[in-house]
Amino acid sequence: METGLKITQKTNKSIIKNNKTSLGIHINENWIVFCLYEGEEIVNINKVNFLQKKKSTFLLKTIKKYIKSFSKNNLPRNVKVIYYNKTSTLVPSDLFDSKNSLNYLKYNTTIQIDDLTANDLILDEEINNLYIPDTEINNYIFEKFKAFDFYHYSSLILDKFSKEIVYNSSKKIYLNVNDMFIDIIYFDNKKLIFYNSFDYSSNEDVLYYLLFTFSELNLDADKIHLVVCGLIDLESKLYELIYTYVRNVELIDFEKVEGIDSNILKSNILFGNF
Repeated sequence: METGLKITQKTNKSIIKNNKTSLGIHINENWIVFCLYEGEEIVNINKVNFLQKKKSTFLLKTIKKYIKSFSKNNLPRNVKVIYYNKTSTLVPSDLFDSKNSLNYLKYNTTIQIDDLTANDLILDEEINNLYIPDTEINNYIFEKFKAFDFYHYSSLILDKFSKEIVYNSSKKIYLNVNDMFIDIIYFDNKKLIFYNSFDYSSNEDVLYYLLFTFSELNLDADKIHLVVCGLIDLESKLYELIYTYVRNVELIDFEKVEGIDSNILKSNILFGNF
């Protein structure tokens, strides 16, 4: 085992008999999660937790080690790479100019002149989500699989939450509790009004950022509909703390999958589906 590496691995739900599988690789500087699917069903989940933040070269080494566990004839057919980094910014399509991609990013992240940007067109093509993917990781995945998709994680959760809003008049705040960071998203009339991500180290941090967002958006904590998901449940201290200040709290149901570690799966709303 690598120094500074702690691996959490669970057994397959079923024996994979062919290569008609899909692989989702979720990449963060503190962890990597490998999700294997047959069709739309997850059959294996493998989380690698790092004891400290890791650089790109170490992340790539971890990915290579996992990919090498497959035989040449049993490689996943479809691959999706999801980046969990802070090098992203949202730009309305009406204001977007691809020639200025790095300029959009320079206001909220450190950039290099030779950085290559990527762009996810989301929310019915109304928003461009600009970010900097890892070129070395992308090159390796392309070399192994020839074709794959990659996204910034915020593109996927914004689209996912948007599609869950049924009524145009709905006003909802989403709190997505990840491992060491949270996302707060506000939709009004199915339009994205606010999105931001915050690092946290305690439950009180989460509550502070949530109530601060309410204040900035002039939202009434007694009336707004708050939807929570991720590392939170009805029995958690975090849920109890939030419910002390916010009365209308909805927890997104988590469907357990036999043979899959529930604690890993429920910790991120994106892990369950390819």
